[in-house]
Amino acid sequence: DDHRQRYPRLWAARGEGGRVQSVHMLLSCPILDVGITHPAVLPLVTELVGDDVVCEEHSVMIRAPIADEPPPTSWHRDMRNDPDHPLGIHGLSVVYYLTHVDESTHCFSAVPESAAIKRGGDLPGCDGAGGRDLLGPAGTAVLFNGGSCHAGHLRRTDRERRTVHIYYGHRGQEPLSEHTIFPRRL
Repeated sequence: DDHRQRYPRLWAARGEGGRVQSVHMLLSCPILDVGITHPAVLPLVTELVGDDVVCEEHSVMIRAPIADEPPPTSWHRDMRNDPDHPLGIHGLSVVYYLTHVDESTHCFSAVPESAAIKRGGDLPGCDGAGGRDLLGPAGTAVLFNGGSCHAGHLRRTDRERRTVHIYYGHRGQEPLSEHTIFPRRL
C-alpha cells in the first residue's frame, strides 16, 4: 500500500476483476529479489528449465474484493509450449501467495495436462474444463508451466488477494516479456 502511494505511476489498473498490477516494484523494493532467487524455488526452476534460465518478468498483483457477481473466468495460456523439451516447457512461472487463499477468496486455478499433451502439436482448448483451484496459506509458492491453461478464479469476496508472479525462460529464446525493468543488482 505504501508503494502504491509513493509510486502511483508504477501501478496500473488492469480493469477485469479489480486487478491492479506493478511490473516495476523491483526498482524500489530490493527485498522482493528473494522471490526470484528463493533457495527452495530457483533450484527447481533451474532443473526444469536448464542452466540457461533467466528471469523474464516480475509482477505484483492485487485483486480487490468483489461484492457483486464476479466477471467470467478468463482462461488462457501465457506462452506456447516447447515440443522439444521433455516436459514441453517453454517457460515457467511461480506465483507466491502474499495473502491466505481459500474457497472464499479469489484464487489461482490451473487445468492439469500431461507432458505428452504439452509436447504435442495440437493443444486442447483452454476453456477451463477440469480446472482446479490451488489454495494455500500466505507464503505458498505455485510453480507451473507457463503454457498451461490457467486463470485467476474470481469470487464474490470481502478479502483482497495479493500475489507475486515471476516468469522464467531460456537465455537463448526470444523474451517472454518485455515489461519488467530489472535493476543492475539482478
